[in-house]
Amino acid sequence: MSDPLSNIERMVSEWERNAEENAARYQNMQQEVERISITESAADGAVRVTVGANGIPTNVEMTDRVSRLRPDEIAAAVMQAMTKAQSRYPEELARIMGETVGDTAATQHILATAQASFPSAEEPPRPPQTRGDDGDDDGFGSVMR
Repeated sequence: MSDPLSNIERMVSEWERNAEENAARYQNMQQEVERISITESAADGAVRVTVGANGIPTNVEMTDRVSRLRPDEIAAAVMQAMTKAQSRYPEELARIMGETVGDTAATQHILATAQASFPSAEEPPRPPQTRGDDGDDDGFGSVMR
């Protein structure tokens, strides 16, 4: 018959080793996520937007070709390039998580949040949520809704 105390010590040692390994994998995942850099362009390359960790834009570049665009076209191109880059973020995040920590409940939640925040560029944008007309017809709506 085995000694119960040695079994407990073995189980605690194994738990500690697993905790250390998991912590190292999550630390590696965090470092890889912080290095994410995704660049997309729009308006035939006149506008380039780079997004980094969390899909946040880190750089916007424009070539001389923007001088042939109207201001509203430039704004639309920036948004298009940013949306395209952000839509690739969940895929890159999934790759990193798969290579570092694997498929866990935590990584599934993180990925689902990223996919909800940055849907595929092919998906139509969701219409803004409004709660009725405030009579202000400036086309921008109220920010106090």
